[in-house]
Amino acid sequence: MHRLLLALATTAALMAGVAVAQQQVRISGLQIDELVELPPEMRLGVFLDLGDGARELGSARMVAGTFDLDTEGLTPEARDLRELASGSFPLAFMIGNEFVVEGAEDARFATAWLQPYHDQNDSGAYEELFDEWFFRAPPELTDPFGYFNLVYVDRDVVLRTTPAEFALREGWNLVVARVRDGALAYEVTTSVSDVVVYSYGTNRTFENLDGPEDDASEDPAD
Repeated sequence: MHRLLLALATTAALMAGVAVAQQQVRISGLQIDELVELPPEMRLGVFLDLGDGARELGSARMVAGTFDLDTEGLTPEARDLRELASGSFPLAFMIGNEFVVEGAEDARFATAWLQPYHDQNDSGAYEELFDEWFFRAPPELTDPFGYFNLVYVDRDVVLRTTPAEFALREGWNLVVARVRDGALAYEVTTSVSDVVVYSYGTNRTFENLDGPEDDASEDPAD
């Protein structure tokens, strides 16, 4: 009897652990810069969108321009979450439809974006005084072509829109829009491996493109 009760308690504990575990996502791909050769100390950061600013939740080191990033341990703070109410919300690139929230009251959410930077002091995190920020276009999916958003919700919720239904699990979700057969196809997934981040150097790159000023060439009479 004691063994049975112990087994039941263990099973309940395991089930409870599964229930409270938040969903994580994995993003893999590469960065291609159109202007400069990428330095070896590159990182890809996950930055939480705070509306009037951003905060890095974590990052992954790049190897020869490739990255493999997962969101385990990257949990927004309660103060960073916003109410998820029916209305307008950019679920994925090229979606601006009105949506209706179903399945959870008082659900809260956050969105995050990916940002490559040169970790010049090798600290493992973005520091504005030391690190170089790479200008980049929205990350693309290539097989087939599309875009995605990184969305966090604090409970399971279903969003219904005109083109599709989006079932978001508690934790991180990748909301994807891909071009299939000439039309957009939408899905919520936990991994994408065909991401390409196109970047265009840093602000220092653009300063160097102008070259040094040649004072000697100016006409002193002007």
